Amino acid sequence: MKLRPFVLSLLCLAGLAAAPASAETSGSPPQGVALVLSGGGARGIAHVGVLKVLEDMRIPVDCIVGTSMGAIVGGAYAAGMELGDMVREIHAVDWVNMFSSSVPREDQPFRDKQDAARNRSAITLGYGDGALLLPQSAISGQAMDRFLTRLAGDAEVLDTFDSLALPYRAVATDLETGELVLLDKGPLWRAMRASMAVPGVFLPIENDKRLLVDGGLVMNLPVDIGRELCGGRVIAVNLGTPPHARERLRSATDIALQAINLALEQNVRQQLARLGPDDALIQVELPGITSRDFERVLETIPYGTEAALRQSASLARFSVDEDSYAKWQTLRQFRWHKRAPVVADIKVEGLKFVPERLFGATLTQKTGEALDPQKLEQDIARIYERGDFDRLRYSVLHDGPRATVQLDADEKASGPNLLRFGGGLAADFEGGSQVGLYAGFSRRWLNTRGGRWDTDLQLGTTNRIRSELFQPLDLDSGWFVAPSVELFNRVLPVFVDGRKLSENKEKGGLIGLDAGYEVGMWGELRAGWRRGRRSSEVTAGPELYPERLIEDGWVHGTATIDRLDSPFFPRRGYAARLRAELHSPIFGADQRYFFTELDGDAATSFGPNVWRMRALLAGSPDRDLPEVGRTLLGGPFRLSGYRYGELAADQVALVSAAYYRQITRLPDTLGRGVYAGATAEWAELRNYGTSLTPDPGRHRAYSLFLGADTAIGPIYVGASYSPEVGDVRYYLQLGQP
Repeated sequence: MKLRPFVLSLLCLAGLAAAPASAETSGSPPQGVALVLSGGGARGIAHVGVLKVLEDMRIPVDCIVGTSMGAIVGGAYAAGMELGDMVREIHAVDWVNMFSSSVPREDQPFRDKQDAARNRSAITLGYGDGALLLPQSAISGQAMDRFLTRLAGDAEVLDTFDSLALPYRAVATDLETGELVLLDKGPLWRAMRASMAVPGVFLPIENDKRLLVDGGLVMNLPVDIGRELCGGRVIAVNLGTPPHARERLRSATDIALQAINLALEQNVRQQLARLGPDDALIQVELPGITSRDFERVLETIPYGTEAALRQSASLARFSVDEDSYAKWQTLRQFRWHKRAPVVADIKVEGLKFVPERLFGATLTQKTGEALDPQKLEQDIARIYERGDFDRLRYSVLHDGPRATVQLDADEKASGPNLLRFGGGLAADFEGGSQVGLYAGFSRRWLNTRGGRWDTDLQLGTTNRIRSELFQPLDLDSGWFVAPSVELFNRVLPVFVDGRKLSENKEKGGLIGLDAGYEVGMWGELRAGWRRGRRSSEVTAGPELYPERLIEDGWVHGTATIDRLDSPFFPRRGYAARLRAELHSPIFGADQRYFFTELDGDAATSFGPNVWRMRALLAGSPDRDLPEVGRTLLGGPFRLSGYRYGELAADQVALVSAAYYRQITRLPDTLGRGVYAGATAEWAELRNYGTSLTPDPGRHRAYSLFLGADTAIGPIYVGASYSPEVGDVRYYLQLGQP
């Protein structure tokens, strides 16, 4: 399930602090200037504002040492990145999705989208060796890895960070021993990433056989390390998180974090006490912004600028003349624009279930060509979005003008076996309800061509068990075949003039074979054949429809597109599905009829305001349909002034318009947002000879509702009115039945 846990609040650890250095320097100290940048979570982007002032004052530095977010900003600057480019990268980041455990919906595989739209995967767990398998961390950090690679310039493995434009060190913590680890070689992005890997929030980083996490746990303001590396003088930038006032200590979590803050802040002070009269301290105050307020990172930059300007008198002694500074900047930025090596080999490490041929079929970066980091990152993103990996990274090992690209794959801890749960309840408070509980099992990578087996069980108003084998023809092909089998029984209400007079139970089974083509992540074309049998019987009330046994068989075709950002309360995007079925004795059916359905949905937003339009056209040119072929209406967004299943028609034309406004945002652990809104719906319904109601005619419905797009599906509470009914109807929906 989609996670952005409250434990992200533990990022405040990265804004706290430090144990004293474990070793004293020996001999004569170096006489350069060390820039020391503290951690601070979201507050750490304020370092960019400080760097702007240092550049304006023409202050060169000889090395950079950083912890957590200070290691990220400092690492990019040490690599030679221009400050303007850094600001543009920070502005371009979707900081909300940066700390999400899941890929944005528009980038998810099409089959996963369809499962989510039916709320069949609200909870997803792995299963293997007779036990449930849980994620290793709240968020994988794949988006963060890509961001850091762009900041670092590439993923080159360096023998020493002294070869960067500026010598650089990042501070991390050994998760097994608690020792301070000074990162001075390897891929720069990995050092930056390890320095801010908050335990339980991000996956730890393995480096030289050590499991590394956030350096703020042991030394958040590494003054001693900066002085030892190059600094006879130190410019230290501290973003320590101040204690919260009493009124903000509202929960056990707040109190626990406050206790941690108070304890660790003492270690920061020990490093501050090591600053001497020749050093400079820039203390950045960020009122109201915490280390976990990543949606506010851009607000921190001006605070960094202001803090540095307040220390301009102290910083002035570090300034140099224009010519000296220009030469320093030229040397700093020179390495950033180095020539790309030719890729001699591409290796993949860490695979268990996913076949290596997936990479060969997906990568457009080929051996013998110059390394194109942007193209390679796009390739890796496409592979990651398939959902098989917790993390997928790459590094570049140079050998003169040639290089080897090594891909490090961390497959999902859940493995290829997935258990999926979902469903929900809907009620109209007048005795009508729908209940559906889902449980599913998926086995991915049945073979090296990407075969997948899905079995779904549904219990409730409709009971169903369905199994499908989805077999792509090859990894680089969108074509597939999909045989399936299904058993079902369901209860169908029968309404006459708004009164439910009876209930029929329908049961049966189907076998089928489909073939189709997946259009990237957003669409599918499918055609196939079905053959089955169904029977109906009256379970309550008079026999309004006769009990009978029906043989059925048909061919069908569907075209589906789904580019909505959410299936329940979308803020942007569109979706459509066109379905056509030809039932005929040729295919084994007792009755011949043709049925078509077109369902469209589109949404657009302006700030917190959302407009959504939906349309449904369904019916048959054969006019008189069997009862199983009629379209049922009623309930939210399907003529909400009517009860579930109250209307049944041979032909339907339904249009609805909805406006809703986001009134609060939910943490990713809980969902997306809470909305208040209204709908207006219009429909033209027609029935013919076999209908109990000859011509339902035109219908209207209006509603007011509160809704939430949660991690377990939609929550909806609404009141609806139809002029044709004359009564107000109330609805409650939890999940998606």
